Amino acid sequence: MRFIIEPAGGEARDVPLDTGVLSREMEESLPALGDYGEVAVALTFVTDGEMKGLNERYRGIGESTDVLSFPLWEEDGRFVPPASWSELPLGDVVVSPDFVRANAEKEDIGYNIEMARIVIHGVLHLVGFGHDTDRRGDEMWGLQEEILGRYLVRMEQRGGLMAE
Repeated sequence: MRFIIEPAGGEARDVPLDTGVLSREMEESLPALGDYGEVAVALTFVTDGEMKGLNERYRGIGESTDVLSFPLWEEDGRFVPPASWSELPLGDVVVSPDFVRANAEKEDIGYNIEMARIVIHGVLHLVGFGHDTDRRGDEMWGLQEEILGRYLVRMEQRGGLMAE
């Protein structure tokens, strides 16, 4: 399987994310998607104001957030993709770099690390992970941190992770 995280437009503004490396980590972490030759995620960066509008429109929450996921294959909260396809578009992940930067500062962690974490989080939502119960949350956050850890190691080995 080839996993592709493809920036689809929007405000990329100095977003420090190696989508190629992150895509490889997702390939290794989601073996159930191996039945598809290619799996794709559209990644869009928006301003904080745009994110607030999307969150209001789709979730009824009148404030901004860090990430929104728009899965194509969710039915009653379950991931149900078509089995016969060789290529599978998973959906869209929309990120507010401004919100991510504020989170990173608040949590006293690097912006680049928080950005990778948030994108991973959004992708996991596309394939049916959630945090609506403690059990599901533990599973999702555990896998999220596992993928993030491998991504960070790979980026450090390549000399590509900036401390910011």
